[in-house]
Amino acid sequence: MHLSLTRDPFDTLIVSLRDGDVETTVSARPSSAALRSLSSVVDDADRDGYGECFWPGADGGQYWWIVKRDESAAEVVVMWTRGGVAIWEHVFRATDAFSWIRDHLDREMARIAPTA
Repeated sequence: MHLSLTRDPFDTLIVSLRDGDVETTVSARPSSAALRSLSSVVDDADRDGYGECFWPGADGGQYWWIVKRDESAAEVVVMWTRGGVAIWEHVFRATDAFSWIRDHLDREMARIAPTA
């Protein structure tokens, strides 16, 4: 699994995800709230084995992030819906070592941290 973070000029957090041939991006704003909630999901999965959060999509709809940890591995799932009576649509799903996910997310967050 590959994950990279970008912050655009309009304070949108863009998360690029790839696993094998599957690639997608998801985005939310403000970026600081999106980063906090994503970090919290990983913290919850580390502590409890499961974490989830919801993002209002930057282009509409809502994203549902799920991280389920089983011993040393974790499954990352991202779903999307328009809301209302719409069903959740699969956006991304991958499994990797939990330590890699946590460390890589921490590095990506530090890389895009605002410099002041």
